[in-house]
Amino acid sequence: MSLLKSLLQQLFRDAAETVIFDDLKSPNAKPKKPGSAKKPSSAAKKTTSAKKPTSVKKPAVAGKKKPEGVTASSQIYTEQSIFGGSAFYAVPQQIRQMRTLSGYNNLNGTRSMESLFYQQGKFMEHFTDDYPDAVQCGRSTPMYYNMKDQELRAYFTWRTRYRQGALPAAQNAFLLLYAYECLNLIGFQDNASAAYDALGRLLNDYGTAFPSVKKSLLRWMPDFAAYYQLPYRLEDEKEAAAITILRHSSHTEQELLLALDTLSKYHIKDSKLYLAKPDEVAAMLKAVYKAVLNHYAEHKHASFSAYLLGEQKRQEHLMFEGAMFYYRSFVRDGAYRLSPLCVYHCYQNKWAKETFCSTPHADRIGAFLRTFDAILREILQFKGKLKAGELPEGDAAVIRQAILDEIAEQKKRNAPVITLDADELEAIRKAADHTADMLTLPEDAAEEIPEPDAEPDSEQDADTEAEIPDLPLSAPAMALLICLVTGESYAPLTDAGHMLSVLADEINENLYDSIGDTVIETDENGLPVLVADYLDELKGMLET
Repeated sequence: MSLLKSLLQQLFRDAAETVIFDDLKSPNAKPKKPGSAKKPSSAAKKTTSAKKPTSVKKPAVAGKKKPEGVTASSQIYTEQSIFGGSAFYAVPQQIRQMRTLSGYNNLNGTRSMESLFYQQGKFMEHFTDDYPDAVQCGRSTPMYYNMKDQELRAYFTWRTRYRQGALPAAQNAFLLLYAYECLNLIGFQDNASAAYDALGRLLNDYGTAFPSVKKSLLRWMPDFAAYYQLPYRLEDEKEAAAITILRHSSHTEQELLLALDTLSKYHIKDSKLYLAKPDEVAAMLKAVYKAVLNHYAEHKHASFSAYLLGEQKRQEHLMFEGAMFYYRSFVRDGAYRLSPLCVYHCYQNKWAKETFCSTPHADRIGAFLRTFDAILREILQFKGKLKAGELPEGDAAVIRQAILDEIAEQKKRNAPVITLDADELEAIRKAADHTADMLTLPEDAAEEIPEPDAEPDSEQDADTEAEIPDLPLSAPAMALLICLVTGESYAPLTDAGHMLSVLADEINENLYDSIGDTVIETDENGLPVLVADYLDELKGMLET
């Protein structure tokens, strides 16, 4: 019986550890006020009467198996960098100092992005770096203040290598930031000419790979030359072509053709007709261009070159548009001519730009060249017809007439023209006089000849008259023929500079109708000799 009581007490103690009944009160519990007790709801009866039983953890016993769901890790945790394993490089002190600059503008007492950029740039103009990490910077307008430390260090590393003469891999932001430095003479000790050369080098080194940077540099470099009053040394292919067209009279036919081709949508230098006859097409094009110029001036009272290249314009100009440029000083008022086609005007620090070929019309130039090519093919009956371009009314007719006129002029120029100077004429006269003297007997010699018993010879009368035969030959050719018939020397002809072969050909051609064969041949030494079969006949012709 005692065992049962002790067991019951033990059970009560175990139950007291897990469940607390309402009627079992703690000795420290305060008595409830009468009437304050509320009836528990049906839902509350289920949950509020008792807490969930909680298990009491017991110390683990060696040798016993751990329950499922409990895991253990063998990893040992130690101190780690908060940068997650990436390399940490301390920011150079000069970069930290640069960020403290204010950008105060001494000209007007205000702060501006331009003055801040210039202050920070001058502070960092000789800074060098060797940052090993590759960092991408995608800022469209990069400046020192808006770039992260890693981006700045990567840029200064690129700039250091580029200044040393290397050609490191670049990106848009780095090239633009370096261009801003050149525009503001940062790193050039106020040497504008050296900064201009640096911009040109940047254009040559990276312009092809970065077209947007190239476009910006081509826009800023003329402004730079005008602002710092430097000679504009950048060779612009299109501007050079426009100058050639305007000054076509001082350029060759090929230069004019290539200049028009440079500004045209239709490339005549690739035309089949031009490839077949380049010199003829170029000469014809220059003549046609002059004719159309005159037609516009006389009948339309306009400029054909302005029609092709654009009118003269003068308009306000924003210097260094899109760049970070700090105006440290005012430019003196005046005009600055960069080229025959471009003039900058400055008045009270406001700029205007005057261009004489504002907008070359590639479609108009292409239509002119295409129409010229099509009409020339038609007139020359060249294979491969071409459709003419769209030109103002009447221009095609002017081109056609100019081509026909030039063809007629070319025929006149190519016609053989025999010209003799005074010395040649005098030599011919001497040779003719010598030949006449050889054919004429002196008067005293004629008196000494006794009269024959027979009838007088008609030959004697002919010799006495000494008349030169009427043959279709020039004086030098006649002299050569007489020398060959009589056996006299033709040295005076060679001394006068006449070619015996040319004179022999003239004799053969002009006497062919009369004799029907060649009368003069050449011996083994290349000298002219008479054909013996025709000697008597030639003598008769000379005596007639």
